Amino acid sequence: METTRSAFVAAGICMAALWPLPAPADDGPGAKPGDEAMSCAQIGAELAPYTQQMAPTVTDLAQTGQELNARAQKRLAEAMPEAAALTAAATAAAADPTGLASKAVGQAEMASQQRIWDQSVAEDKPLADKMNAQMNAVVDQSAPLQANPRIQRLMQLAQEKNCH
Repeated sequence: METTRSAFVAAGICMAALWPLPAPADDGPGAKPGDEAMSCAQIGAELAPYTQQMAPTVTDLAQTGQELNARAQKRLAEAMPEAAALTAAATAAAADPTGLASKAVGQAEMASQQRIWDQSVAEDKPLADKMNAQMNAVVDQSAPLQANPRIQRLMQLAQEKNCH
């Protein structure tokens, strides 16, 4: 199930990577007779080899992104008790007419957030570096596809027909 979803995410990223370039005209390079009559399924079938070519790279990228997201969610859950305690302290500190308690709590909150940030940067650096390399690989792999007039024509047709 997760692999299937990752494949769909990969296909979506492939399509998004190809989307931004201007599409050729109806009689331009990449156009074939009968293009206007193509259904979304036919357009998808013709694009399938290209998306399948990129799918492994994009799937790896999506999985790395999911892993980074899972780490962030775990860190957030781990930080909740401390955040709740600091919120309670800030509420109690509001009663201090001198403002010293609020200042101390504010500094504690900033220190906590900085510590969590520093920890996440250090822990996630190898995975973030891996993700950057994977993103570069996707960009490098998509460049020749973006230059392919037929793919651009198919993307134009998909947009015109509101294919999803």
